[in-house]
Amino acid sequence: MDRKENLIRVITFNHSDHVPWFLTMKSDDPYDEGSFQRLPYEGAFPPREGGRDVWGVEWQASDARLMLPYPLKHPLADLTALDDYPWPDPDDPRLLEPVRREMDPSRLMLGTHGLTLMERAHSLMGMDNLFLALMADPNRVKLLLRKITDFQIRTAQHFVRLGVDGGWFSDDYGSQSSMLISPATFREFFKPLLAEIIQVYKRVGLFVFFHSCGHVEPIVPDLIEIGVDVLHPAQKRANDQVGLKREYGDQIAFAGGMDTQYTLTLGTPEEVRAEALEQIAVLGQGGGYIAGPENWPPFPPENAKAFATVVSKYGKYPLRTDLLDLAQKEEGTR
Repeated sequence: MDRKENLIRVITFNHSDHVPWFLTMKSDDPYDEGSFQRLPYEGAFPPREGGRDVWGVEWQASDARLMLPYPLKHPLADLTALDDYPWPDPDDPRLLEPVRREMDPSRLMLGTHGLTLMERAHSLMGMDNLFLALMADPNRVKLLLRKITDFQIRTAQHFVRLGVDGGWFSDDYGSQSSMLISPATFREFFKPLLAEIIQVYKRVGLFVFFHSCGHVEPIVPDLIEIGVDVLHPAQKRANDQVGLKREYGDQIAFAGGMDTQYTLTLGTPEEVRAEALEQIAVLGQGGGYIAGPENWPPFPPENAKAFATVVSKYGKYPLRTDLLDLAQKEEGTR
């Protein structure tokens, strides 16, 4: 069974051979199994070097150790500018040039929608402005979200025509301890539009991965309802991973889960090994788990190696029954 087929079996709960793993999703990463790849359209994520993106947002390059640049100028801070705003053209062939170059059929290919909906809205408006407008000017916010959704639907259609295996959506709805918006607000403003975009993939039988940082437990049933197959990252310090697996582990697969706030970035190899064993035991039981980090800051090479070594050695099905005991022993070696 090759790595791609094994991953598909994990997502579909169909007798997989082992727990797949990823680290950076770069093809040359020796500690990444390489079973899937994200393929973002040009402009899906902010330019790392800073500057203006295809959406008209100005970004400032950040410290190389951080994930993304910082938005400096929000062109739709005032929603009265919405009617005449120059939207990017989803039919511009240049947007998919990097996707065509990087497609690798030996891996699960995921057309990637960075900053899908809420993140795209607050990059255009500013987060404070968006949250205020959700209460003070909901109709204009809905028009803004409609415009973004139409772009994402068209882009998804192009991804499908290119022959991807699924879609990857990035849209953060959680903070460290709660959601950024109420579940009711999510269901009114965002869920129906996300469902429209996701259906472009689902109606032709493709997979959907959904990345949402922070505490998102209240909307996991909603994500399942609208067709999400894999939830990333089930953030360890922001969610009850045991509860998520118990409640939804037969309905949705989980990816990630390895703590990047401390363990993978600042911890010791022993701590990484202990946590990787724990993650396999908790989230890998019964299938439906892709081991990996919650996010992608730089990892010390010794920690990357410790993670990949543990998952490749102990992630084979059927799982050993003493993984939690092994994790405790690793903790004891610190």
